Amino acid sequence: MSSRQHVVVAPDTRRMVEGLRDTGYTFNAALADLIDNSIAADATRVSVYLGWTTDRDIILTVADDGHGMTTNGLKDAMRYGAPERPSRSSLGRFGLGLKTASTGFCRRLTVMSRNAGSSPLSAAVWDLDDLVRAGEWNLDLGPADEGEEALWEDSVAELHAIADEEVGAGTVVLWQKVDKLLKTASGAPAKNLDLALSKTEDKLRDHLRLVFQRYLNPNDKRARNVSIAVNGVVLEAWDPFLEGRGGNCVLEKTLKMRPAYSGAEMEEYNISLRAFILPRKDEYSSDETRDYANIGLDRQGIYLYREERMIEGPDWLGTGATETHLNTLRVELSFPAQLDEVMGVGIKKSGVHIDPQLIALLKDLLAPVRREADRLSRKGRATTAESSVSPNSSRPTERTIARLKGNLTVPKVESDSNGAVSLVNNSGQVVLRDGTGKASGIVAIAVDADDLGLNVVRDASLDDGALWEARLARSNIQVAINTGHQWYRKAYLPYAGDNNMVQAIEYLFYALAQAEMNNTDVKAHETFEEFRIEVSRNLKKLVKDLAEPDDD
Repeated sequence: MSSRQHVVVAPDTRRMVEGLRDTGYTFNAALADLIDNSIAADATRVSVYLGWTTDRDIILTVADDGHGMTTNGLKDAMRYGAPERPSRSSLGRFGLGLKTASTGFCRRLTVMSRNAGSSPLSAAVWDLDDLVRAGEWNLDLGPADEGEEALWEDSVAELHAIADEEVGAGTVVLWQKVDKLLKTASGAPAKNLDLALSKTEDKLRDHLRLVFQRYLNPNDKRARNVSIAVNGVVLEAWDPFLEGRGGNCVLEKTLKMRPAYSGAEMEEYNISLRAFILPRKDEYSSDETRDYANIGLDRQGIYLYREERMIEGPDWLGTGATETHLNTLRVELSFPAQLDEVMGVGIKKSGVHIDPQLIALLKDLLAPVRREADRLSRKGRATTAESSVSPNSSRPTERTIARLKGNLTVPKVESDSNGAVSLVNNSGQVVLRDGTGKASGIVAIAVDADDLGLNVVRDASLDDGALWEARLARSNIQVAINTGHQWYRKAYLPYAGDNNMVQAIEYLFYALAQAEMNNTDVKAHETFEEFRIEVSRNLKKLVKDLAEPDDD
């Protein structure tokens, strides 16, 4: 008989507190999780405020007009591993999101709440510094103090600004001691804090417009309407599939799946699959619609929805590689909470691990759609290319670059047997595509077989109207020139018959692309991208009054 005993071993409070701060939340994902709680509480209005206190500390609040909580309900909500919600279809998942999402960025979390049947305002506080000092999980719980009452009134005013209706109940989440927000990739504080906060706010708006698209769109009947405001600006839904704006649904299918957990009678649940091919940039009727579409390498792929809320994407999720010619292909995949295990949904409701059998099925279903999107992209490119300067390896530009490349300062491209591709440049080793085929977005991955050996290629349109961009064609960095840009038509084509002028212009673009790739990394990529876009927009304005070249 064993002499072993069951011994209660309590976790070290300090280590546990600090460890739970590193669950990997991004700021946008954390805020989306807080809003999930508001929606689960039947809120119709949610107000997010992000700004500075008078002491130049960051403050964040998320206020809603949901059903609110009693003091006991608030105690349960602040428990790590809160009680399971009555409905499995709730946006809440493990009872951890409120705490881990918040303390991933702040060291003091306060939640104030009032329900319809409880007039006093209750408050609960997790202060990580107090927990560490005491070594105990002591929750500060009870009636709200004067400062919390004042913050509640301010939050009610924000909700009134969204819709002039009484706020009888609701909840306010408050972040203080925010210490992990305005940081660079290396963990150092941002140099310009005001600018960094402004960019954080803009990115948050874009993220929420996509994640809660179905809730924000009053015409979308798949989810009830919820109004969300960020710093007083009520958000409008962003539809990545452009329904009613030119998006063409080329595949619509319902898949039947059973939950992964065991049960006496295994009911099947529907997974909705729809694939859309968007117009190419040169096919949009207006600049406004083209800008709204936001066509680009980082927008293609599968958008995964759980209970009408986007939880992952865009990403091909193992069903195929990111490719330049698929920039107009976007896939909508929606599933109910009963299939969480099949979809591998985790605490953060992101980073899913989908059942391999479902991945294989999706690959087969999407293969013809990918081919069609690729064909339409290449067709548009072919019909707009100018034959007089069409790319081929015998052109003087290509011959000269091939002959002199060994003497030029260019980055080195490395690849391994898993398909990972990296740049070795002045910044070190920069991953362009990992072993799963996922591209970093730093450089477009060219897949047109006709272009693989070329250094200068042409495309009918480039992201954000850029005049040029760097691309990777296997082990070769090349430059793509936008034939749809006004500068190309008005300042370049008139000299198509002048080999010296054409070569000089192409050398310039090639040198710019190589210099960018030789000095870029994940942090610098955005700066280079903004530089190209700004130059391209200014050139478009400067050549506006130049005459169009003769068609003959």
